[in-house]
Amino acid sequence: MLQPICLQYFEAVARNGSIRHACDKLFVAPSAVSRQIVNLEKELNAELFERTPHGMALTAAGEVLLRYVDSTNGHLQCARSEIEDLSMLAQGTVRIAAAEGTTFDFLPARVASFSKQHPGIQFKISTLGTHQIAEQVVVDAAEIGLVFGVSSRDDLILRGRVSNSMRVIMRPGHPLAGRDSLAMSDLVGISMALPDRTFGIRRLVERAAQAAKVPLKIQHESNSLHFIKSLVQNCDVVGFMPRITFAREEAAGGIVSAELRDPVCEQATIDIVTARGHKLSTAARSFLRHLAGEEMM
Repeated sequence: MLQPICLQYFEAVARNGSIRHACDKLFVAPSAVSRQIVNLEKELNAELFERTPHGMALTAAGEVLLRYVDSTNGHLQCARSEIEDLSMLAQGTVRIAAAEGTTFDFLPARVASFSKQHPGIQFKISTLGTHQIAEQVVVDAAEIGLVFGVSSRDDLILRGRVSNSMRVIMRPGHPLAGRDSLAMSDLVGISMALPDRTFGIRRLVERAAQAAKVPLKIQHESNSLHFIKSLVQNCDVVGFMPRITFAREEAAGGIVSAELRDPVCEQATIDIVTARGHKLSTAARSFLRHLAGEEMM
C-alpha cells in the first residue's frame, strides 16, 4: 500500500465498524490502531469517529476523510495502471484514420518521434475524408481520428486541437502573389482548384464564401490534395489549404500563400478524436499522451 499507515488504519476501522474487526483484517494489535486514530484526530483537530457500545461510527469529519481516501485510492490505481501500461509498450498497434493534409508532415513527424521511444509499436494509417474518418472511429476500425474541423458529435470525444488556419495558395507568378492576406471578396472571378466535399477544407471554404456572399469559381475538383498542389504550381488557379499541407513546397519556392481573412477559416483546427464508449489500446492511449505533449491547444 502507498497510503500512509495512519490512513490505512483509519480506512480499515471505517470499513469494518470497529477497531477489533479492523485489527483482525490488518493483523496488528488494537493499541497500534487506536494510537494511529488518536494521532490522526489530533493532526486534523477533529473527531473522526463516534465511539459507541456497538462500535465506531464515522462523524461528518470522518466521512470527509473517507471520501479523500477513496479519491486517493482511485488516483493510485490509475497511476499503477499507467505504469503497467508503460511496461506493455514493447509491442502493439495504433490504428489511425487521418485527413490527407495531416499525412504530409504533421502525422509522420509525430509517429517518428513516438517510434524512437517505442520501436515495437506499429502504426496503421488510413487516409480518408472527414465523414469517413468519423465513421471509422465510431465503428472501431480506427482508434484515433485526425480531421480538419470535425462537427460536434455525441459519439465522438474531442481529445485535442491543433491550430491550423486556412491560407490561399498559388504559384509565385500568380497575379495575387505577394499579398500577405486575402479576403473572400478579393477572389471574385478567380479560378480555383478545390478538394471534393468529403474534405473538411472544402466545407470551411464554402462556409466562408457563403458568409461573404462570394460565388466560388471552381475550375477543378479533386479528392487529392497532392494533385491540387501540383496543379496550383503549374497554372493560374488558387487553392485553399492549411500551411502544414504545403510547407515543403512553400519552402522550396514552388508555392506562395496568403492568409485567408475569415473568422471561420482563421480558427480552423486539426481535431483529434476517439469514439465515446470504446476502450483504447495501451499503445493508442500512450500515443494520445504523446500528441498532447506536442502543440495541442
